[in-house]
Amino acid sequence: MRRIFFDKHQHWEAFKRKHGAKIRPIVIKEVEKFRDCGNIKNGFKLFVCEGCHDVRKVPYRCKGRFCTTCSVGESEEWSRLLTEDVLQVNHRHVIFTIDEGL
Repeated sequence: MRRIFFDKHQHWEAFKRKHGAKIRPIVIKEVEKFRDCGNIKNGFKLFVCEGCHDVRKVPYRCKGRFCTTCSVGESEEWSRLLTEDVLQVNHRHVIFTIDEGL
């Protein structure tokens, strides 16, 4: 999804220019967080192996609900909690919707 939004054609910027007045501020905020997710310039944790002294920089994540990387864990947790709260059946039907403007 990152390639669709932020490739060389700059689809997100074009979309914002065309529909900016109609886009809710929270949508802009979430997409902007998504764009910067995992960027090492925004900070990272440094891990050093005590055995071989290999150094790894692990960038901070945005934890946004729009982010395809960060929202996966939250979706799984939501699914687990939902399983505990609903009837114990073999099949569940869940529908996700996307804002018409997107």
